[in-house]
Amino acid sequence: MKTLTRFPSLLRPLLPLLCCLLLATACHEDGTLVPFPVGGRQAVLTWNTAGTVAVARMADPTTGFFILPHPEARIYAIVNLSMHDALNNIQRRYAPYALQGPLMPLASPEAAVSTAAHHALVAVLPEQKAYADSLYQVSLASIRDGQAKTLGIALGHAAAQAVLATRVGDRSDVAQIPYTPGSNPGDYQFTPPFDAPPFNGFFALAGWRDVRPFALTSAAQFRRVPPPALTSAEYAADINEIQALGGAVSTQRTAEQTAIALYWLDNSPLQWNRIARAALASNPQSAHGTARLLALVQVAEADAYIAMADTKLAFPRWRPTTAIQQADRDNNPLTSPDASWVPFAFPTPPDPDYVSGHAVAGGAAAAVLKNFFGTDAVPFAITNNARQTRGFAGFTPAATENSVSRIYAGYHTRSSVVQGQTMGEQIGAYVFQTQLR
Repeated sequence: MKTLTRFPSLLRPLLPLLCCLLLATACHEDGTLVPFPVGGRQAVLTWNTAGTVAVARMADPTTGFFILPHPEARIYAIVNLSMHDALNNIQRRYAPYALQGPLMPLASPEAAVSTAAHHALVAVLPEQKAYADSLYQVSLASIRDGQAKTLGIALGHAAAQAVLATRVGDRSDVAQIPYTPGSNPGDYQFTPPFDAPPFNGFFALAGWRDVRPFALTSAAQFRRVPPPALTSAEYAADINEIQALGGAVSTQRTAEQTAIALYWLDNSPLQWNRIARAALASNPQSAHGTARLLALVQVAEADAYIAMADTKLAFPRWRPTTAIQQADRDNNPLTSPDASWVPFAFPTPPDPDYVSGHAVAGGAAAAVLKNFFGTDAVPFAITNNARQTRGFAGFTPAATENSVSRIYAGYHTRSSVVQGQTMGEQIGAYVFQTQLR
């Protein structure tokens, strides 16, 4: 080490950084060195993408099957939590979710992350095992054989197993249960095409309210107040607004509102994962920080859907398509029936209006992102599945546009999206304050 004294004095403050680069290690803020190859962050991003690709590969255009956002968020949460715990049992920077050591500082982060994500993904989506296996083989082949790789593989398995163990018996596998609608005005009714053959009355995951949350103390922790009474002026304003702006035929919906409705049709767990990645691209984090943010966002998304399902079943309000077509039953002189009204973005999702799942999910993710970056003002742009790109000045503007898009699509009333976004913000703040500290 005597040769280091030959560096000019002006370079001495840079010696810890130079050593990090030369030795392929990572630095604490105080400049001390710890074994940590520089590629761990890319491994996190690669396997985060793999989770979304695996879900997308499940879509079947011949049958119309695709994974609903409730289980999609659960899949992403498990995969990203597994990567987070793998890294934090090499070097402890944040509290692990499930695996509490012992630390393995000599383990390869790339091997640990890749193994954790692969093992978790195959467990929650076994239909995509061939895809996950092929990526895993490529990932491991890029890592030099030796003790670090061996330890990383063992640690990755342990991290995934620990996270998966927390989900055993969480009731996600028995959430598709029968639902019998009420018969009173305002009660949710099955909507077309789910009210007729071959569906014969389909309600998406009516038992999801009973799924065990990842972070919340219960599904009802942030349950909303009841929706506006059918006879109230607020209810009439809600119905009249969506009747004018959300119908398949509308003379009042602007071109911009139409674009907003279509842009936000993608499932929220995927869309907000894109937003998190876009924010990370302009504000790069360490491997630990990257894994933490992606895990927090998806835990918030997963719990948002569980909490949403609880409020929907507590207050099973009819969807706008039913409310408008049967406005003669609401005993409100300020509403008018239109038997031919259908939503702009047909079909209406098969569950109650109140609250909007999209709005809850958007509010939850935005709250996590704001807290993580310490500001709402992080500009970004993302492209959806339809190759449409929009830019935003920050997370809350995106969440608000995401919420109102459901009015323009004809899916949800304003009360549903406003209350939903508020609920989501509470969930996201709670997840950030209590998880992966």
